[in-house]
Amino acid sequence: MSARANLSAARRRVLEVVEASNDAMTAVQVASALNLHHNTVREHLDALVDAGFVTVSTKPTGKRGRPALRYASTAPDPQQMVDAYLLLLDAIADTLGEGEDARATALEIGRRWAELTPGTVAEPVVDGEEVDRVTALIPYLAVMGFAPEVSGDTVVLRSCPLVTRNHRPRDLVCTMHEGFLRAVVGPGPGAYERIKFLPNGPDGCQISPAEPAQEEPELKIVRADVA
Repeated sequence: MSARANLSAARRRVLEVVEASNDAMTAVQVASALNLHHNTVREHLDALVDAGFVTVSTKPTGKRGRPALRYASTAPDPQQMVDAYLLLLDAIADTLGEGEDARATALEIGRRWAELTPGTVAEPVVDGEEVDRVTALIPYLAVMGFAPEVSGDTVVLRSCPLVTRNHRPRDLVCTMHEGFLRAVVGPGPGAYERIKFLPNGPDGCQISPAEPAQEEPELKIVRADVA
């Protein structure tokens, strides 16, 4: 169990208010946001400082008296973390280069990614019942932040966590994800090669069964730029 999970409900609410603020807050400001007495809030804040969730500092006001204590979260800015890892992915893609060899390596990275993700290459089972492999992708896509929606026999990805206002991933980053999905959808003989990715889906990235070329259905995954 994480240290955060050990916090009381009241203390978690205090922490959430501090984390949601762009600036350091005084105990009075936190108390006002929660409609609590500032002495009660200060006790929670002091405990959060001791636990390492919050830092405390002072900011001179130019007025007489001791400046108020200001509290800020120690957690890193989530967007800064995302931006840092997006740059890492771009660096990997740039290092791979271009051409078929680069694409093959990116696919292999995705396949290895799937192997390292618990449960992805096992037989697809949801709530104790076997399901088709497109349906089996949904939990992984949801956790990754792709906001999958089922529309008939198609899974539409309404969002892409790798697309921000100022950044779009390199094509090879998408190829790594393609390799991941190939490995999840078809770990059996030949299944890995039967997945096709086509660009410019009309409503976002789409994963759907293609016309079966053999006894088992082929899968066609259509990718589009989504915000």
